[in-house]
Amino acid sequence: MTEQLIFEGSDKSFLRKKWEDILLKSVKNKIPKTYYKNNQVIILDSEETIKNFFFEEKPDVIKSIKFIIILVPLNNFVNLISFFDKIDKLLDEDCKLILNYFNGSWKYIFSIFSIFGLIKNFDKSLFFSNKKLNVFLNCTNYEISRVLKDISLPFQIPFFTKFLTMIFNFFPILSFFSFANVFYLRKKTKQSTINRTMSLIIPCKNEEENIKKIVENAKSEILFPFELVFIDDKSSDFTKKKIKEEILNNPKVNIKVLDGPGKGKSRAVDIGVKNAEGYFSAILDADLTVKMKDMNLFYSSISLGNGDVINGSRLIYRLEKNSMKILNYFGNKFFSLLISFIISSNVSDTLCGTKCFRTKDWEIFEEFRKDNNLNDIWGDFNILFSSSFYGFKLIDLPVRYYERLTGETKMTKRFFYFINMLKICLKALIIFKFKLK
Repeated sequence: MTEQLIFEGSDKSFLRKKWEDILLKSVKNKIPKTYYKNNQVIILDSEETIKNFFFEEKPDVIKSIKFIIILVPLNNFVNLISFFDKIDKLLDEDCKLILNYFNGSWKYIFSIFSIFGLIKNFDKSLFFSNKKLNVFLNCTNYEISRVLKDISLPFQIPFFTKFLTMIFNFFPILSFFSFANVFYLRKKTKQSTINRTMSLIIPCKNEEENIKKIVENAKSEILFPFELVFIDDKSSDFTKKKIKEEILNNPKVNIKVLDGPGKGKSRAVDIGVKNAEGYFSAILDADLTVKMKDMNLFYSSISLGNGDVINGSRLIYRLEKNSMKILNYFGNKFFSLLISFIISSNVSDTLCGTKCFRTKDWEIFEEFRKDNNLNDIWGDFNILFSSSFYGFKLIDLPVRYYERLTGETKMTKRFFYFINMLKICLKALIIFKFKLK
C-alpha cells in the first residue's frame, strides 16, 4: 500500500518516545493475560508497522488478534474515517483497539515544545476533543467502550504525576487538562449470530418446586437455540431429582445437571459456564423473578452487538408489589451509585442475577477475580468490574421483577453480604481510581 496514512516521519522526538513508554506501561495490564499467552495482542508504533500488519499480513493472522494497541496518535492520521473503514473489513468482530489522541487544550504548549525541539512540528495535526472524535466515530463502525484516565502528563514527575492522575480519576471533568486521551474502541455492529446457541446457566439450591416450571417456560417461550445448564449447589431437598426427571421427560431439550461446590452462587455459576456448550451464556436465577420470555431480549441484544455484557436491570421499571424488600432496594441503589462512580459508567442495577455474555469471556472474568483476590459470593460485581476494566461494553437491559412464588430467598444474611460487597468495591476503587494495581 503506497497511500500515505500518517503525517509523520520515522524519527520520533524525545517527548514522543517518553509518551509511548508511559502509554504502553499504562495499558499493558488492562488487557487479559490469556490474550498475551495466545499471541492475540499486537502493538503498532509507526506507519510502517500499521501498513505491514493491516495490508500485508495474512487474513487469518489479522482475524486472530483480539487487542491492537496503536501508539501513533489519531491527531496525525491523514484520513481517519477511511482508515477505520478499511480495518473494519479486516478485523475480527470482537477485536478491540486501544488508541490515543493529544488533547486540544495542549495545542499551544505543543507549539512552545516544538520551538525548543522537544517535539516535531504539528502543523498538519488535528487536535481533538471528545466531541470532535465522536464526529469521526459516528461515520464508522466503531464506538468507545472505555476511556482511561491514567495519564495526565507526557513524562513522569515523581509523586506529582501519580497525584495528578488520581485527581483526574476522581474528578473526570478535569481530564480536559490532561495531556492525552486514551480509549478502547469496539465494533458497533457484528456479523449475524442468529443461529448461535445460548446456554442458560441456572444455579439452584432447594428449588424443587420451580424446576418443572423452568423447563416448561423455556420450551414454550424461548425463541432461540438454547441449552439448560442446572447447577445443584448441594440442595437438601429434591432439586436434583426433579432436574433428572425433566431430563427424562424432555429428551428433545438439551438439559444438563451439574454438582455445585456449595460455596455460593458465583462458584456454582463457574461450574455451569465451564461446562456450557453455547456461544453465549446467560445467568438466570431459579426463582423465576425475572421471566423466561425476557431471555429473548438478552439474546437479541448480545447477538446484535449492542454490548459485550448485557446486565439486567430491575430498577428502571416500577417494581411489582412484594418483589423486593425495602432494605434490598436501598442496598441496590447504594451499590449502583458506588459502582457507577468506580467504573465511570452508569449501571442502574448491580445485583440483578440475570447477565449475558460470550461464554469464552468467562475465562477473562475469572482471571480478573483471581488476580485481585475478589471473594465475590454472588459473582455480579466481578462481572461488572472485570468487563469494564478490560474495555468491554456494558449495557443495562430493563426487565420486570416479580415476587418469588415458591421457595425461599437466599439473600438472608444481609449485613454479612453488605460487608462482603463493600470490601469488593473498596478493592475495585483502588484498582480503578488509585491505580495501584
